[in-house]
Amino acid sequence: MSRRTSSVALVAALVSMSLAASASAAEPQRTRYKLPSSNGWGALLVDLYEGHATELREHVFAAEEPQIDAQGQDIWDGEQFATVHTRNVLYDAYFGVRAEGDQFWLTSAPVDQDASGYVAWNDLETAGTGIVAIVQPLGALEATTFAFAPQGLEAAGMVLLLRLKNTGAQPLQGVQAFSLHNFHLGFGRADRPWDVHEDIAANGETVEFVGGAEPRFRERGFAGTIVTRALAPIVHRGVGPEVDLFGVVAQSQLDLPDNAAPANAVDDATTAFQWDVGTIMPGAEAWVGIAAIHRGDPFAAAEAETMIDAWIDGVGPQVMLARERNVWADLHAATKLPDGLSAPEVPMLRQAVAMLHMGQVLEDRSFAREWLSQDGEPRRTRFPGLDDQPATLPAWIKHRGHGAVLASLPPGEWTYAWIRDGAYATAAMAALGMKEHSRAALNFYLDAEAGRFRQWSELQPYAMPPYQISLVRYHGFGVEETDFNAFGPNLEFDGFGLFLWALRAHEVLTGDTSLADARWEEIATEVADVLVALIDPETGMIRADSSIWETHWLGRQRRFTYTSITAARGLCDAAAIAERRGDTARADMYRKTGESIRAAIAAHATDGERALAGSVEELATGEGYFDAAVWDAVAMGLFDPHGPIAQATFAALDEHLRVDAGPGWSRNDDRWDHANMEDATPWGSDYDSAEWVITDLRGSVALRAGGQEARADALIEWVRAQAATNYFMTAETFDEQTGTYKFNAPMLGFGAGAYALALAHRAGALSDPACGAYFVEDEEGTTGADTGDSTGSTGAPDTTTAVPTTGATTDATTEAATTTGLTSGASAGTATAGLTDGSSSDDGCGCTSGNSGAPAALLLLGLAVRRRRRRA
Repeated sequence: MSRRTSSVALVAALVSMSLAASASAAEPQRTRYKLPSSNGWGALLVDLYEGHATELREHVFAAEEPQIDAQGQDIWDGEQFATVHTRNVLYDAYFGVRAEGDQFWLTSAPVDQDASGYVAWNDLETAGTGIVAIVQPLGALEATTFAFAPQGLEAAGMVLLLRLKNTGAQPLQGVQAFSLHNFHLGFGRADRPWDVHEDIAANGETVEFVGGAEPRFRERGFAGTIVTRALAPIVHRGVGPEVDLFGVVAQSQLDLPDNAAPANAVDDATTAFQWDVGTIMPGAEAWVGIAAIHRGDPFAAAEAETMIDAWIDGVGPQVMLARERNVWADLHAATKLPDGLSAPEVPMLRQAVAMLHMGQVLEDRSFAREWLSQDGEPRRTRFPGLDDQPATLPAWIKHRGHGAVLASLPPGEWTYAWIRDGAYATAAMAALGMKEHSRAALNFYLDAEAGRFRQWSELQPYAMPPYQISLVRYHGFGVEETDFNAFGPNLEFDGFGLFLWALRAHEVLTGDTSLADARWEEIATEVADVLVALIDPETGMIRADSSIWETHWLGRQRRFTYTSITAARGLCDAAAIAERRGDTARADMYRKTGESIRAAIAAHATDGERALAGSVEELATGEGYFDAAVWDAVAMGLFDPHGPIAQATFAALDEHLRVDAGPGWSRNDDRWDHANMEDATPWGSDYDSAEWVITDLRGSVALRAGGQEARADALIEWVRAQAATNYFMTAETFDEQTGTYKFNAPMLGFGAGAYALALAHRAGALSDPACGAYFVEDEEGTTGADTGDSTGSTGAPDTTTAVPTTGATTDATTEAATTTGLTSGASAGTATAGLTDGSSSDDGCGCTSGNSGAPAALLLLGLAVRRRRRRA
């Protein structure tokens, strides 16, 4: 072993010992109190700080589809696609009580936040459901609200149940219970996805009360109809705004007024029920509740009533809760947890199962009105009616959203189906035995509408072939989408490799090969072959894109290492599937190409100490090139976790990206790498400096593979403890200074899914090297045994054994420096591009290979000089 390799290994060992000794400087703190519940058709949000339900979203996702004009073309809203966004139809809903001489709404009573949270799926467990409990001690009376989106109801809806328990020694007499429901069904839609929590208007709402044994309110407006049913016999009810229903309970000892609903539509209608609970003996309980359903058709009250009545099926509140818990118990009975779990890890993983389940879209149809946000504003759709004929609105339409896995649940902003987040979630589902879930997710990616950006000017130099996997994410109805800023769109190529990786994970972990067997031709030609066509002729890596951290375009695109990591792994997995199917020509091509990309990463994306850089362009500047996304080079089995590249990368990420509060890393150094240098990434922000859960957990996988079990366990425990403190909702990021939750929660693929994958890897799953063997590194260079016959002199793969069927070209034309992001002094035609002053001095070169026209052996020799290091 060389002195340099020995030094890196020694530093890594010392750092590992030091960091494992103290998992983090901060203690977990509870900062999140809004808990989601979803049934795959809609989403309910419950606030444990305020003690009430605050949102009922008509879909679980943020947006339905792009708006189109009369010719079927996309409409633009400034720099973004004009979009049909999901509406929140609930302002709030909650219970009230009269007991021991007092009457009040429960929103005025303190919540026992330690006793509240997600309900257990059976009495011997903790958490694991989408049922939220709000526990409020009221002297001798304990009030517990159970709130959930009802599983099995094929519509947006909610159930609120109230359990009143006498915890004292004396009977409680004359107890009354109340419920208040304030739905907003008027004009309006959110203008941006992050505004979906904003309330639409409450204008023009019509209310009708229907009495009898199953009393209910029917309320309708522009945004549809809602039927709200009492789940126990009532004694009074009320309708506002003519009567101040809130004030009746909060400011008096009066009953609800039994007033008639207004004959005409009114603004800001509210409804309420009252139950006579009577006497509650010591230790006894009383139950009341409501169930509500939303339909987008304002005239669908009869249909809505039929659906909600069939779902209720005549049961009362207490039985309804038990029945709902049984649904979750059935889900857990069908899952398989990894071996070797500690006692605290079990509830965390059970709730991860629940979160992944709730984050998967189940709807495949939706009602679309002829008007968008108000009367007279036309709405159009690209989707057919249920009869597969062009839809004439208003109508039920058949869309492609079924199976999509969202990046986050509300209140997180990322309630979109990113392919990247979804791939981690899909692999996690497979690891947890959720076979039907993971197969549905994979089918979604193959059924969704993609290829929309192929002809965009940004991709013209790439001769982009037809493709099936979104370059960013999807609208809820299954339409490819990207977002924009002043630097244009995000266009990302890592989804192709991640899909192939997730597909093979599904096959290996569940034994189910049916999807690839049925759809192999489209997978090969519109996913795997696309990666072959996207190889950069200069480096042999994948061409410049926006990649994992979504840098946008217009000079911000880079040849990101993460994109090539996922491509190499994905093509290796595609080769394994092709080989299983007897498609030997493709198997050979995909394997050689995957190995070629891996060799190109070693040659072009490692620094003088052989640590992996975030991108070729950043590496060329000589500083500020560290990115925790490269953990997946080891976690996905490209490089030997004990080898020089992995060990140097471990040390470099610790040196440059370790945060103060937690045991993990900032996602990259872009926030602070700007001083006194030619900066390749001048856009850093708080998002970059935050500690990321996904990189913590992928880092845990890599470190464990490298023998650093203590550090790997400390990272898993840090994420678990934080989530357990915050009702098992996994964060997107932690504040790098305080360790508290930062930005979005609860995250799915980048949160619950990544957690499940880390535990599955600890138990031995998903630990195979890419293409069957690690890249072979010598002591001083980076030459690998898998590179000898798989690259040509340009760094592109030799595909002569099997030509991709996309028809795309991978000619040797290189983009201008403005396209690739090369800095001054760089030559777009050489692999030595990026010298900040045009020189080749030993301390300034950012390159690890020679001229792109050199023989392949020299390209992969990796004779890099030692470069400067800037400490974070």
